Amino acid sequence: MMALTPAEKQKRYRERLKAEDQASPDAIERALLTEVQRCEQGELSDQERIALANKLADLAKDFLWRAHRLSRVAMKLRTGEDLPH
Repeated sequence: MMALTPAEKQKRYRERLKAEDQASPDAIERALLTEVQRCEQGELSDQERIALANKLADLAKDFLWRAHRLSRVAMKLRTGEDLPH
């Protein structure tokens, strides 16, 4: 395998950052809310609408779990308990 040029390394780096950004919860939420707008305009079939509702419910559940996990960490910090490593 040949070594990458600086330009190729930079391109890969930018692509990795873009992929990470698209996988972020905020990016996923923005994409789903864009789909909601399409649904409100009547552009989605019933199956697509139900699938979108399921995706939104799953995202909400993930956010709730994250909030609970962070809340427990905050409580441990306040009380001085040992934090998991």
